[in-house]
Amino acid sequence: MENNRFIGDYIGTIEEFMPGEGTYAEDGKIYASNIGKMVLDRENHIARIDGKFPPELKVRSIVFGDVLNIKKNVVTVIVRKIQGFSREFEIKSAIYVSNISNSYVEKPEDLFGIGDIVKAKVIKIMPGIVDLSTKGNLGVVKAFCKRCRYPLIKSENYGEKLICPVCNHREDRKISEDYGNVSEI
Repeated sequence: MENNRFIGDYIGTIEEFMPGEGTYAEDGKIYASNIGKMVLDRENHIARIDGKFPPELKVRSIVFGDVLNIKKNVVTVIVRKIQGFSREFEIKSAIYVSNISNSYVEKPEDLFGIGDIVKAKVIKIMPGIVDLSTKGNLGVVKAFCKRCRYPLIKSENYGEKLICPVCNHREDRKISEDYGNVSEI
């Protein structure tokens, strides 16, 4: 059976198939991590996506993406653009807690918010897997208030905290050195 799938599309359960290339498993379900044709190998019980990463995407590429999910040890990001290239795409990727900062990170949810736009470096590319890092001067370039969803601005009065100009809520983020400069995106 073959048909086109997009990143995040449901494919099946791990009781039916093992996740193969271009897929990932979460909570017992298999999803597409690449764009391409779905292939269900019923003889070997493997589900895979035959697709490709954009040819421009390489280890050490600087990319921009949206935070999709935050768990105890990983932040899921949908990469949408490579710095210096105009073509847009969608690739599910991960920032593991050890790759967020040069210092210890206890709770990733204190440094990222759902929907934040992140600038990160690609550190590993394998079929169906893209790992990112925000160590150093990389991180969130645009954040949204967790209360009212309005864009946060850098606060001169509260150090590295961001503040919501609408509801006055203050939040921490792992911000990029060029926070607020989203003209490249």
